[in-house]
Amino acid sequence: MFRKGGREELAVKEEAERVIIESYLPASASEEEIEAAVADALAETGATSAKQMGLVIKAAQAKLIGKTVDGKSLSEKVKAKLS
Repeated sequence: MFRKGGREELAVKEEAERVIIESYLPASASEEEIEAAVADALAETGATSAKQMGLVIKAAQAKLIGKTVDGKSLSEKVKAKLS
């Protein structure tokens, strides 16, 4: 928005702040880590239907503790495996 308004100096300042804030956040889980966690959660829970999706998501999240994971992405991956 700052760039659209012609305020390049504010855009640069905000980007620098974002880098600093991100350095304090946990690392994001890779696609491979998410896939592995979902596969492990499915094996661990024995889930076979979409009705058990919450159980699988909870188990997968437990395997990804300490990593940042997009909940929507995780949900979509579990749903795809269960359908």
